[in-house]
Amino acid sequence: MRPWQVGALAALTLSFSLAAGACELVLSEHRSGRALLRLPLDPLAPAMQIEFTHSVLGTAVVDHYAWRAGPSGWFAQLVQESFEGEGYGLPAAAGEGEVLVRDGARWRLYLQRKVDPLVVRPLPAQRMRLRVAHQADVLLGSLSTQSINMQVQDCHAPTRAMSTP
Repeated sequence: MRPWQVGALAALTLSFSLAAGACELVLSEHRSGRALLRLPLDPLAPAMQIEFTHSVLGTAVVDHYAWRAGPSGWFAQLVQESFEGEGYGLPAAAGEGEVLVRDGARWRLYLQRKVDPLVVRPLPAQRMRLRVAHQADVLLGSLSTQSINMQVQDCHAPTRAMSTP
């Protein structure tokens, strides 16, 4: 075997072992710690979305989260918020380091906001849904009426160049 083939085989083996990892999104009741649900995540790019109905406008809001490895463990980072309408708690302008763009009838806010811990309260009127790639949507209110804590477990930390402090 040639040296470049040995290197390629080692990289491929590492990729498969990381991809075969048990990276999971773990949901539990925030106060009691009662286990609610475990969902597999892409071990190379753990991410998820939370979609809900805006309580005043009645329009869909979608929060896009990426999970990042930091010095003290994994945390959620809000990387995009997509919404329709204006006012009532929705962003009217981009903050420092953020970008707000129009996308048809919707707005998209691109940002890098650390959310640690990631805890949501699934109010019935909001029909809050969890979306994970290659999984069926989960209606969070069907799991609990209490606040829900979301964490990742058993995800391999990316290389230092890819991690976010």
